[in-house]
Amino acid sequence: MKPFNKKKIYLIGILFILIASFFIVRKTKKKYSPLIQLSSLVLKDLNGKDIALTSFAGKPLVINFWGTWCGPCRKEFPDFEKVKQKYVSQVNFIMVSDEQEDKIEKFKIENNFTFLFAQSTITFDKLGITSVPVTYLYDAKGRLYTKKKDTLSEQQLDELVAELNNNK
Repeated sequence: MKPFNKKKIYLIGILFILIASFFIVRKTKKKYSPLIQLSSLVLKDLNGKDIALTSFAGKPLVINFWGTWCGPCRKEFPDFEKVKQKYVSQVNFIMVSDEQEDKIEKFKIENNFTFLFAQSTITFDKLGITSVPVTYLYDAKGRLYTKKKDTLSEQQLDELVAELNNNK
């Protein structure tokens, strides 16, 4: 039986490093949330009318990208509602899905949330969003303040909105 020579061990090591690197990069890509400028969003209300994001200028804006099928998204909605009620006159909230209007409308009717629900006419994958929920917070001038991937608790969201509101 021949022992492995150094060349074979070296090649196996390189192959292992390449495979490991592939999986690390792949996993990192899934966690990435792109920078989304307000000007790149095209939103419609549930009646099919365009939403002018410029109408939200002067107040901070929280945009949550979600899906009706997404369990973690649905789980965080009650916490978002509590924070929205706390800052009702100071901060705007929009819940954006790229699903069909009727699915979003059905969810809205079945739940007692006071958010502005909107449909993105650009699919999330074209915006670079690979998983939901993801929340973007914009300052009163429409500049991206921060973004948060994954579910936010009431406390986490409240702290972010308080910071955002204090940095008008």
